[in-house]
Amino acid sequence: MSIRDLRTRRTGDRPANAIEGVAVSASLLCLVHCLALPLLLMLLPGAIGLFAASAAFHYVALALVVPAALAAFWIGYLRHRALPPAVLGCIGAGCLAAALLPGMAEGVETLVTVSGSLLLIAGHLLNWRLRAHAL
Repeated sequence: MSIRDLRTRRTGDRPANAIEGVAVSASLLCLVHCLALPLLLMLLPGAIGLFAASAAFHYVALALVVPAALAAFWIGYLRHRALPPAVLGCIGAGCLAAALLPGMAEGVETLVTVSGSLLLIAGHLLNWRLRAHAL
């Protein structure tokens, strides 16, 4: 492989890295939100706290996380042809969506959301690593 090929490969990775970065950041944001919400509500009363605690925040977060994750996993799969990152990500996204189902107890909802976020993050990190090592 020539230096020119390596330079072209690195340049071609920039959009994929940006998408993966957005996707993993959104997953981390979900995790931080879920774990830090009680503290946030104590420190930021008013509209910000109410929005963070509302179901609307969770729907907005899901609407941001899922498309970014799908794009990142699709680009990764096209590059490395490995399914495990996408499987982890789909299970994680499914957990995030399941946590929004009505009637779920608050403690269970938190557990499902944290588990989903961790699975998404694991999928993104594996995807990133496989993409970086793919020819």
